[in-house]
Amino acid sequence: MIEFNHLPINFTQSQLIEKDDGHYYQTPSGKIYPSITTMLQKTQSLEKQQSLQQWREKEAAADYITQEAAIIGSETHKLIEDYLHGKEILDKPRLLSEAHFNNLLPLVNKIDDIHGIELRLYSDKMKLAGTSDCIAKYDGIVSIIDYKTKRSNQKEEWLTDHFIQATSYGEMFRELTGIKIEQIVILVSSEKNTRMEFVKNPDDYLDALENRISQYYSS
Repeated sequence: MIEFNHLPINFTQSQLIEKDDGHYYQTPSGKIYPSITTMLQKTQSLEKQQSLQQWREKEAAADYITQEAAIIGSETHKLIEDYLHGKEILDKPRLLSEAHFNNLLPLVNKIDDIHGIELRLYSDKMKLAGTSDCIAKYDGIVSIIDYKTKRSNQKEEWLTDHFIQATSYGEMFRELTGIKIEQIVILVSSEKNTRMEFVKNPDDYLDALENRISQYYSS
């Protein structure tokens, strides 16, 4: 097993609050902000909302598929988290979760100098919060790194919200620590046994992030 270098950054993290309409976080000062994922979900385009609704109406097992996807995603994240911490995997995961983990390993092994895993970030400036998968160097560059498990291969244009999400984490981290994130990295494993690596400049998504925040708070 590879031994990863950890360079933890200490700051008081926010606390997750579960509500019926989404995920929220309470900051150390007591302010409550929506998660970036909740904000993005509530500001989805009408076309995307209609497409999801149509899929749910046509797919008899929509609820089951959604629940299974969430479980597989959580298990895969936990496997990667334990691997980066050098922990022995004791609980036997589902075969699909293990397959996603093994599929992503060649990309995960590009990570080093880890500042934090599953950090609960927040921004008073943006009035947002969220939990980043990993903040570390990726190929030697300080990055926000997120892992995604998907049923099929992904096209770049389908991942715009993921790029915005990762960009928001970078802005939160810089606000809390003063450290600028130089790139965002989305690592995707599909059930087709393919893996995809999307590396982006977060500056390219700042306007889109600002527009979605404005849309959320003006509605």
